[in-house]
Amino acid sequence: MTRQAVVDVGSNTVHLLVADVDGGEVLPVTGEKVSARLGSGVEKTGRILQERIPLAAEAITMFARISALNSAPDPTILATSAVRDAENGPELGERIREVAGLKRRLISGEKEATLGFRGAISALGDDWNGLALVVDLGGRSAQLIVSEASGGPLMQVSLPLGSNRTTERFVARDPAKKKDLRTLDEHVKGMMPGWSLSSRVRVVAVGGSAQAILRITRDKLTLERLRDLAAEVSAQKSAELSRETGLTPERARVMPAAITTLSAILEHFGKDELTVARGGLREGTVLALAEGEEI
Repeated sequence: MTRQAVVDVGSNTVHLLVADVDGGEVLPVTGEKVSARLGSGVEKTGRILQERIPLAAEAITMFARISALNSAPDPTILATSAVRDAENGPELGERIREVAGLKRRLISGEKEATLGFRGAISALGDDWNGLALVVDLGGRSAQLIVSEASGGPLMQVSLPLGSNRTTERFVARDPAKKKDLRTLDEHVKGMMPGWSLSSRVRVVAVGGSAQAILRITRDKLTLERLRDLAAEVSAQKSAELSRETGLTPERARVMPAAITTLSAILEHFGKDELTVARGGLREGTVLALAEGEEI
């Protein structure tokens, strides 16, 4: 059994996962999160807000201590789209080195997709069968990857369709307006790759926004239900959705865009149903590290 620690520096949240790996299964030991909202405003200004950089660095320092208390090695720190896209993203890496003595790894969208895929299939376990399209919907980007459980990726792409980014660009009003979501729907479909997927390819979503859907509804996530759900969450202000569901206000704010994006992807590929997996980038990275892979 191998123990690893991973810090995922996302657009909304900085997450820690400390987990054991046993026979290819990820067994969580502890996890923490801090809402740093590094991606807020990056779409408009191209920069992370200066006051958010020390907040994220302090969270990572705390997570390194938690990792040590749980007999894990120094955490592997993954910086994804919010840091990749920002002009001042390197400042976060410098601050992490200053306060924690740790090195940040800036991973590509393709690497993010591959690790997210591994985490998704590990979470699905025996439910996994055949080919799948895994959609990792983050705050700044969306990673799409088609693969089988035992093989490498057959097709993959990283697209600027994260829920923070699309909310800032298309859903400026709260509550969201139907015409804004229609515009977003068309935008998402226009960015989709021209992949031809057979009827046996299932669609699996990972990421914070995808998991938040499970907090809002227990219904089967058919295309029709997702369309209805986008309308439902757009009929109220995000503060009301947050209060009713327990989602953070930041997460509640992006849900109209997130649900619209996922439903547009389903419709584009002619799929009728979406599965949400509880594994993703952090779990995939833990597996990779346990196997001695260089991140």
